[in-house]
Amino acid sequence: MQLAQGRADTREDREDIFVRASRAIAYVGVAFVLLLHFKITKGLNLSDGIFAIAAILLLLSRRPPKPAPRTPAWYVGAFLFVLAGVAASINSDYKALSLLVVFNAIYVFFVLQYLLRQLLDTRERIQHAMVAYIVGATVSAFVCILQVGLHILTFAPSGPGAISGGDTRAIGLSGQPDFAGVSFALGIVFSLGLLVERGWHRKRWLVACIVVMVVADLLTGSVGGFATTLVGCFALFIVQGFNLRTVFAVLLSFAFVYVLVFSVIDPGSNLNLIARIEATTHANGTSNSGTLQLRIDTIKDGWDGIVQSPILGHGLDQTTLAVYYDQFLYVHYPPHNMIILYWFGGGIFMLVGVLIMMGSSVNRLVSGGRLRGKNKDTLRATVFAACILVVFFSLQAPSFIDRWLWFVFILGLCFRDPAVPAPEGIAELPVASARPRRVVGTVGGRGNGEAVGAHAPASLGQHAPADRGRHAAPGPPRS
Repeated sequence: MQLAQGRADTREDREDIFVRASRAIAYVGVAFVLLLHFKITKGLNLSDGIFAIAAILLLLSRRPPKPAPRTPAWYVGAFLFVLAGVAASINSDYKALSLLVVFNAIYVFFVLQYLLRQLLDTRERIQHAMVAYIVGATVSAFVCILQVGLHILTFAPSGPGAISGGDTRAIGLSGQPDFAGVSFALGIVFSLGLLVERGWHRKRWLVACIVVMVVADLLTGSVGGFATTLVGCFALFIVQGFNLRTVFAVLLSFAFVYVLVFSVIDPGSNLNLIARIEATTHANGTSNSGTLQLRIDTIKDGWDGIVQSPILGHGLDQTTLAVYYDQFLYVHYPPHNMIILYWFGGGIFMLVGVLIMMGSSVNRLVSGGRLRGKNKDTLRATVFAACILVVFFSLQAPSFIDRWLWFVFILGLCFRDPAVPAPEGIAELPVASARPRRVVGTVGGRGNGEAVGAHAPASLGQHAPADRGRHAAPGPPRS
């Protein structure tokens, strides 16, 4: 036991400069996961390039860190996803583009997953990754405030009807208001979880980050994004077992920020939550119809395609997935539902593979009863709430191989399984006390029925069942 502890204590010293550089660069990549404004090419985000550099440095290391234990179910689901993607690409009219999405999935499900599982090998490093994400989301949130308040950094949006600045919706550095909304929701949940984990008095700067992200979340005008924030927070409250006073205080803080935003920062705009809900649910069959009806129409058309080819799917390229045509905006949309999207594009086997991968990550988080009771782990509970958050958002958005979606589930794989009981005859023993103990069957001992494993030092007690007399403390001489 002492030798094992010594190996754990010196693990950091054994890491070479390549591992340390790779981990530092990976943290930067995490910060850019949802900053989609920064791209290397049209289909390659800057975060992907940063992760690629981190992977190369890790390959150069002669002493790479030991990754978290593999989850076989994840690889089963990933292989099923890839095979279903190849089969669906054969049916696609754009085979090369569809196969490109398959390679994209291989990168996320195998390369990125292994990279983070190897670099984030301790609880502290998982926390550092969450902090890196919070920093990136806070920077994007601050840009949102500048876009609305000062009308600067008003980047062109990547989606129709999402113009930044003025009375229209802010996008931050995420390229689209709904993606900005889910990025802030994830950052808020991570921040709340770390506050509970470390204590607010030690992480007061996280409170400032939460305020900035809540303000920006409101300024995006994303009803789905703000609803996702509430769902993620309530999931964390329930799993963590917060009392009603704490929940009420958080909701009261959100209400205060809401009043502050639309009375001071952006008064008289149409971005307030009530106006946005009315605009979202408004459906009159014209170009002014709300996005709720648009989502319903995309799901209906997606289901019609599933009925035509439920086993193999139709293909994974953007042109094939764009099933609904908006005759007023002249724009094609994919199904705004994760289940319909995977099933339509890759068939039933791809959907099963996705569910297996997500389930394997959630199983790692909940194994050993680490979410509730005496073994409650706040960090696992936070990532679990984040998984619920991204799934809830993906059920109303066209999410496929999005990094922000799969990053959370990969983070769940980075946790170690709860300690397994030691093999029979080898017990985990406490350090011996100063008081000697008599043991039955030893020279000079009048035994009191205590086994050596109960009080012997850990380094000696490991072999106690096989050699009791040699490690027993001698008793007083007989009179």
